[in-house]
Amino acid sequence: MSETSGWPRRIASGAATLFTATTLAGAAATAFGMISARQFGVRYETLPLLPAGQEPYRILHVGDMHLVAGDRKKIAFVRRLAELQPDLVVNTGDNPGGVNAVDDVVEALSPLLDSPGVFVPGSNDFYGPRPANPLRYLRAPSDFH
Repeated sequence: MSETSGWPRRIASGAATLFTATTLAGAAATAFGMISARQFGVRYETLPLLPAGQEPYRILHVGDMHLVAGDRKKIAFVRRLAELQPDLVVNTGDNPGGVNAVDDVVEALSPLLDSPGVFVPGSNDFYGPRPANPLRYLRAPSDFH
């Protein structure tokens, strides 16, 4: 076989390798997303900001719940956060994981409504979740200055 006759095969082999790598990367990202969506928890941080002897001030930050309708496990987890007795709740949005999850978000957050708090909405809170290409973050800079 001549040197030039092998190029279509090399291109096809390279394309098949790229397709396989892309497919595997997509499958790995999907698996990670499915697993990490079920791995919610509480992380504690202590900042030495208050004068010595001052009672601690507990701030609870809740964000990016992406709660889907009927996710009883996550609803129960979020409801139990009130047991931490926060002095301030900071909710940074993206609470619903679908437009049909608003009632479940309200149910999940309702025990926290007795605490003082602030809310900064995310895009899911305004428009509902929309599929987005994560590579968009690698393109042009955002419009925020």
